[in-house]
Amino acid sequence: MDLWLGGLIGAIIGAVLAAIGIAVAIILSEYKRQQADRNKILNRLDTADILLQENMTADALAIYTSLLKELSKERDLETYALIKNSEGKCYYNLSFRTKRSENLIKAIAAFEDSAKFSNPQKSPDSYALTCYNLGSAYMNLSEFHEEEQSLKKAVEAFRKTLSVYTLSLNPSGYALVNHNLCSAYNVLAGFDDIENNLLKAAKYCEETLNVYTPEGYPLNHADAQMKLGSIFNALSSFRNKEEHLSKAVNSYKAALNIYNHEKYPAEFAAAHKSIGDCYKSFAENSESESDIINAVTAYEEALNIYSADNDPIVYAGIKKTLGDVYSLYAAAGEKPDTLLKAIRFYEEALTIYNAVDQPLEFSGIQQKLGNAQLMIFTVSGKEENLLTGITAYLEALRVMTILEHPLDYASIHHRLGDAYTDLAKLADEASNLKKAQSAYIEALKVYTFEDSPLDHKVVALKLEKIRRIVS
Repeated sequence: MDLWLGGLIGAIIGAVLAAIGIAVAIILSEYKRQQADRNKILNRLDTADILLQENMTADALAIYTSLLKELSKERDLETYALIKNSEGKCYYNLSFRTKRSENLIKAIAAFEDSAKFSNPQKSPDSYALTCYNLGSAYMNLSEFHEEEQSLKKAVEAFRKTLSVYTLSLNPSGYALVNHNLCSAYNVLAGFDDIENNLLKAAKYCEETLNVYTPEGYPLNHADAQMKLGSIFNALSSFRNKEEHLSKAVNSYKAALNIYNHEKYPAEFAAAHKSIGDCYKSFAENSESESDIINAVTAYEEALNIYSADNDPIVYAGIKKTLGDVYSLYAAAGEKPDTLLKAIRFYEEALTIYNAVDQPLEFSGIQQKLGNAQLMIFTVSGKEENLLTGITAYLEALRVMTILEHPLDYASIHHRLGDAYTDLAKLADEASNLKKAQSAYIEALKVYTFEDSPLDHKVVALKLEKIRRIVS
């Protein structure tokens, strides 16, 4: 009996062990099969990655698409997320060749899916790269589709990237993401919350300078300083005007430590023009001689590069601005010679600007010429200044019609009336008073008592005075 029982137990144990052995063999076989399948997937994934690197995007995309159909997302989330990121890169690259909007939207969908199933703790670099790619896709989409919303989504993605790309662990990635955040907030400032968005743009731009040093990354450093200068200049319109303008000037000057006249003439000129703009803004408040001189010096440096031949519009713009600066100087007390310089610069600008191609610039400068000539007349008392000023105003009216630019139309006619009134004291009194009368009447077509009571009162009194003289 004992022998029979012992045999039975032995048989049972043997059967169990055999069953375990079979189960283990099956499990090992299944594991090896799964590993073989995974290795095949990884090999095909490597092939697709190589094709993508070789710019064979369509071929790479075909493999990624096939792999996503075969792969079980539940069993291998990490590989799924990796492939979705690569699929997104394919659509992103294709967007620069064809169907830009459609391919960017597909890229965004792939990147978002990848980020959703990525594990930032287990694979932080992969997660950060996906978030960066997502931000870049939204930035590009913002150029032509739901700009504000796309930029806000780009910001969200880039900020997630910074949870991994820190200054100490990944300085180059940190700088690049901060650069993009600066650009995004700079554009967002054009939609709402302008000052706050500009402040954020400045903050992120300043962060890039922790990496982009003049020694290590001179061109990136100079580019960041130019961008920072532009942001500070914009911020000067809101508060702390002098402080922000000073910061802007310092940033532009830092850029000029890299952008020299010989190697980077265009950047050199742009930096000096920007410095001139800042000092002009200073001068508009202070009328300080030093600010005016600094503005002139900076603009003249820019004109060593910009010419009527290589960049006529920028050249004309600087000439016009120099005229404005010298007009400011004249307002501060330096009149005849300074106004003559202003006139010279305005006339040089008009060698480029014309009434057909740049009507507003043309008319604006003609008005400034007229104003300058009338200011000179107050000192010289010469008829020729009045006649030249009147001619300039009449030229401005070629553009400033009552229907399209009523306020400018009225303002010019008001000043024309003043000019003809002064001219009547020197020659052809009756004729010039009649012209003054006609000009004031035209001004009053816009300066009504209801819409512009103060201007209406001033012009109406001048008109009444002439009517009394004529009658």
